[in-house]
Amino acid sequence: MNRNSIRLGLALALPLAGLSFAQGSAQIASKDDLDTLVAIARKDTLAHKADIVSKNMILDGAQAAAFWPLYKQYEAERQKVGDERFAIMGDLIDHYGALDDARARSLVEKSFANEEKRLAVEKKYKDEMLKVLPAKLVARFFQVDRRINLLVDLTLSSKIPLAQ
Repeated sequence: MNRNSIRLGLALALPLAGLSFAQGSAQIASKDDLDTLVAIARKDTLAHKADIVSKNMILDGAQAAAFWPLYKQYEAERQKVGDERFAIMGDLIDHYGALDDARARSLVEKSFANEEKRLAVEKKYKDEMLKVLPAKLVARFFQVDRRINLLVDLTLSSKIPLAQ
């Protein structure tokens, strides 16, 4: 890992760490709390994500012209899938105190279906990117994207209560 990657990772991790500390160790107690946390995480992350991707991709002019429109489309589709994921989390939070087996099963099924949608979006854009970029750059993009998303997931999931 080069020093730029470490710096870029820290640039993203620090706002997320601040978010985690700002929220304290308390878990999310309501859908409104989740909405607030998601809004903060998206604002902090999206402000840095394109910059992190840009600095890690090392694209020439033609590659950049082909990549960035695809990236914007990819992010828009990923955000829709993310919205569904947050709705599932909100459902868990809304019914946390009265979570029965039927609702728990439904939430698990919805969660798996959402993961499949996320993966389908990634596969779709992997194929599109491979049409215009070398495979190594596509692999690099998905590595960077995955690392960023894992940081966001860790921050959010640490605030969601476990099913009772």
